[in-house]
Formats: sequence, C-alpha cells, structure tokens
Amino acid sequence: MQDFIKVEGLKKTYKMGEIEVNAIRDINFTISEGEFVVILGPSGSGKSTLLNLLGGMDLPTQGTVFVEGKELTTYDDRQLTEFRRYKIGFVFQFYNLMANLTAKENIELATEIALNPLNINEIIQEVELDERANHFPSQLSGGEQQRVAIARAVAKNPGLLLCDEPTGALDYSTGVNILKLLIRVNKKYNKTVIVITHNAAIAGIADRVIKLRSGIITHNEINENPIDPERIEW
Repeated sequence: MQDFIKVEGLKKTYKMGEIEVNAIRDINFTISEGEFVVILGPSGSGKSTLLNLLGGMDLPTQGTVFVEGKELTTYDDRQLTEFRRYKIGFVFQFYNLMANLTAKENIELATEIALNPLNINEIIQEVELDERANHFPSQLSGGEQQRVAIARAVAKNPGLLLCDEPTGALDYSTGVNILKLLIRVNKKYNKTVIVITHNAAIAGIADRVIKLRSGIITHNEINENPIDPERIEW
C-alpha cells in the first residue's frame, strides 16, 4: 500500500485575544490507502482540529498535509472547495441531513456534485435502507439517519471518508451497527476511513490507532489483529 496521507510538522495555533492556543503541535504521521484509522483522544486533545486540516476545512499555522500526493497546504479557497467536493466524504455526529428531502434524495443530492458517483440504489442496499429510502429524516431513527449520512458520503465515491464521532449520538447496539457498516464500506469499496472519537473501546476495530493528548501524538500504532465491532463494549 502507498501513503495516502502524509502529515509533516503540523501545527495549528488559534488566537483568543492576546492569548495563543496551540490546538495541535508538531504532528507527523502517514496513513496508507485503504486503512481504517481511529484517531483517539479526550475533549480538547486536538482531534477536531486535525480532522478539519485533513478535510481541507482549515489550513495549518505551519507544516504540510499531503493527500494522494497533493499538498493541501498550498491550495487556495477554490482548490480547497473542489478538494472537499470531490475527494472527501464527511460523516458527522448529528447527521446534517436535509429535512425536506427523503433519504434517497439526500443521497442523490451528494452525487450531483460528484465526478464519478457510485450507483445510488446499490449504496442504499449496502446500508440496508431499501424499505426506508422514501422516508424523510423525521421519520427515521438516529441509526437510520446516520446510515443515510454514511450512504451520502460514500455515494460521492471519495477516496477518503472522515467520520467525526459517528456513534456519539447513538446507543450502544446502534453504534456497533454503524461501525460494522463503516468497516464494510472500507473493505468493499477500498475507502480510506478515519474515525475521530473519544471512545477508547472503538480503537480495537482499527488497522491503525493514533492517540492525541494536548495537541500532540502520544501513540501511533498498527493493530495487527483488528476485532469485530460485535466484540467491543462501552
């Protein structure tokens, strides 16, 4: 596998009045294409800042981010917009679905801005929403809404799926099912998947675990024997 993501000397500083806050500092790592990665850390560790930098939603104070050999840190606003549109699928904790569109229409909306989208009906089957495709978000459970959000992200056919606390708003059994779905997407479509979480139990399912604390990486380990989500508990 080749390096899909390469991060070198990454630092992000926010100014709050006269105070400077180092959200992340001197971060270095690589991620291979097709890896399932968990970035783990407590609140305030820099996880969301790192996700924003990997997803082209923000630029670092210093350092470089390469995705598929392209240096994001040299991009202007237009290039970053195109990068997010074509290369990244985002999955958030609170779904962010369009309330006035059905599940299928939410997914279709994403494919309309994609260069090479996947077959919508196939993706709907993959996330097991065949019988709920014509329902509106208000008619769906939290788990079903998150499945729609994942389907929407995957249907664009991006190389990278960034998931910010995707199980954070879900009960345990529903959360496990969402993790199983993400792994299935990772394997079947060879998507590089990064899950940002504070939940240490989730680390066991990953190919690679990166741990953050106070803006620095404390561990970056390959997991030789990832476990099935059915075996984790929290």
